[in-house]
Amino acid sequence: MKIEFAPEADDDFALAVGYLGPRNLAAAFDLSSAILTIIDDLAAGRFEGPESVLRKSGERVRGWPVPPYRIFYVRDPGVFRVVRIYDQRRRPITK
Repeated sequence: MKIEFAPEADDDFALAVGYLGPRNLAAAFDLSSAILTIIDDLAAGRFEGPESVLRKSGERVRGWPVPPYRIFYVRDPGVFRVVRIYDQRRRPITK
């Protein structure tokens, strides 16, 4: 299955790893590896997260935790789309 990242998800990932990188390179590597592994597992259909609705757009998404982040995604025919990789310590973006 093809995996696509929304621009917001790209930005989220870059911010998370970019923040950690200069402070703790090993932690940045571990976080990026954990996020990408879970995305691969979700795209392969190994498990499915609960459905919720994004506040801003009203889009129905599913989510899976990679603490302290949550991967929000949509499974379309032939495409697994990562919508956000959101820091769960921030204000919720779902209803």
